[in-house]
Amino acid sequence: MLKYLLFIISFLFYNLSHSQSIVNTEKLFTTNDEGLGASAELSGSSISGNASVLLLEYSLNFSYKNNKHYLRFLSGGENITESNDEVSNSIFTQLRYNYFIDEKSRFYSFAQLQANAILLLEQRTLLGGGYRRNIIDIKVDTSKRYEFDLSAGIMQELELLNTPDGFTAIEDQKTRNYTRAIFSLVGIIDIKDRFTIVNTTYFQQYIKNLDDFRLLNETNIMVHINEWLSIGLDFEYRFDSDPPKGMNPDGQIEDILKPKDFNSNIGLVFNF
Repeated sequence: MLKYLLFIISFLFYNLSHSQSIVNTEKLFTTNDEGLGASAELSGSSISGNASVLLLEYSLNFSYKNNKHYLRFLSGGENITESNDEVSNSIFTQLRYNYFIDEKSRFYSFAQLQANAILLLEQRTLLGGGYRRNIIDIKVDTSKRYEFDLSAGIMQELELLNTPDGFTAIEDQKTRNYTRAIFSLVGIIDIKDRFTIVNTTYFQQYIKNLDDFRLLNETNIMVHINEWLSIGLDFEYRFDSDPPKGMNPDGQIEDILKPKDFNSNIGLVFNF
């Protein structure tokens, strides 16, 4: 239960993500407990000597549930510098509201702002909503919990894109204003005092072009060592069927971002 301040202070393994803009918010709050909840996350890595690299990741999140109403504010970012030059800078904020129809179903809505230099996103604005249904909800006394949720909805996506050096901007690639259908599958396995697994799959389909879609699958594992110490592992796979395009110096149009990427993190989590 994420109701306390979390600091990830040891960043042991990291592979940088290069091609997607979907933010997974499911892993931040895995319960729907009444009242106020909060979590903060800070992780970093520093290299000095022959190379000078600094990596910093952070997040600050709040949730509040009162009867049928569930409000969440989610935010986070990443900054990477090499020899004092900025390599990557990303940030996002999301406001998410759920209205519970009953114990197994809810309506949801959200608004999100995002920027990501390495993904060429000067600004990404989302506004959407939909319906979510709990399919599996098994609790074994107070020690084990198994959940599986499905959701479907629609969102409006406005992206303002930058063009990297060496490419000429293509007019219809500078701004993307798309309506996308959105689907998600969320599975949770929670074994008290042992481990928690959250697996999330997002699928975003541009409704005017079936060849344009985005996919994210992320598995988050929290292995509990004791009441105050856990090991956190994240594994992400992302795919964008239509990454941004630009014109190269030879006058040819090509993708300026890769369609696939894999990202993995591992760190220590202290609970206070």
